[in-house]
Amino acid sequence: MVDETRWWGEFTVPKDRVLRWQIGPTTVWIHHTQRDWRIARRTGTDPFDTRLSVAQPSEVEYDASANPARYALRENDDTVRVVPAHADRPVIVNTAKPFYLPPGEETTLFIGTPLWIRILAGRRNVTLEEFPLFRPSDTWFGPNTLTGELCYASRTTARLDLGNLPLRPHRAVSAARIRNRATTSLLLERFKVPVRHLSLFSSAAGHLWTESLTVERQEDSEHASVRLDGKPTRIVGSTTFVSSPREKVSKGFLLETFGSFFAKKPEKEDESVPRKAPVAGDADSGADV
Repeated sequence: MVDETRWWGEFTVPKDRVLRWQIGPTTVWIHHTQRDWRIARRTGTDPFDTRLSVAQPSEVEYDASANPARYALRENDDTVRVVPAHADRPVIVNTAKPFYLPPGEETTLFIGTPLWIRILAGRRNVTLEEFPLFRPSDTWFGPNTLTGELCYASRTTARLDLGNLPLRPHRAVSAARIRNRATTSLLLERFKVPVRHLSLFSSAAGHLWTESLTVERQEDSEHASVRLDGKPTRIVGSTTFVSSPREKVSKGFLLETFGSFFAKKPEKEDESVPRKAPVAGDADSGADV
C-alpha cells in the first residue's frame, strides 16, 4: 500500500503500466514498457503549490510537452526508486523581511530550500533522471564578479516559530541556530546554506528536514563558523534517515569553505531593503518558507 505522505521510496511499476506523481508544482510520469523505461515531467508556475499524489495509476498518456525520455537497461526489472536530493549548488537564502540579531543573542531560524528528485531503476539502482521539482533562479555569491561562486537563489520568511511553518512537499526545512558573539548587531538578510553537504530526514508527518546547523559569529564581520549537528532539531520529534548528502566533508573543511555564511544584498537590491530592519521575532509571515 502506498504511503500518501511520502513521495519517495521503492515502488513496483509493472510492465506496460504508467504511475504518476504530483509533488507540489511538478507532475512526474514513470512508464515501464516491455523494453525500456520512460520518464516524463511537467512543472507548473506556482512555487507555493502543496499538492501531493504518490504513484497513482495513470490512465491518461502524457504528451510531448511533458518532455518524455526513454532509457534502455540490461535488466528490465519492475523496481524503481524515487529519492529526494538537495540542489547541486549552495542556496542563497534572502529573507522576505530582514531583521537584526543584537550582540550576545541567539535565535533559531527555520529555512526552506528547494529539492531535486532522483529516479533510479532496476536491482542495480541505475540513475535514469535527476531534476529540480521547481528550479530556483541563478545568483552569484561573492564580493565581486571574479571572486565567489554560482549558486541558486531562494526566498524565506526566516520563521522563528515552528507552528507557523508552511511545509511543502518540494522543499526541505533546515533549523539554523544563529549565535551572535560579536559586539555589534547582525543583520540577517542574506546567507548561504551549504545544501550539498546536508542529509535528508523524514519526520513522522512525512515532511523532509535536514540536520540542524549552528552558525556562530565571533567578530564584527560577515564571517561565521558553521557546524552540522548530525540530526534534525529535536523540536521535530523522531525522524528517519532518507538520503545522504551530495558531498561529505570533514568539519574543518566545512568551516573553511563556508566561512562567509552571511552577506549583504547586492547594491542593486538595496532600495528594497528597509533602512531600519525589525528586531528578531518580527519576521514577516507572508512569504514562502
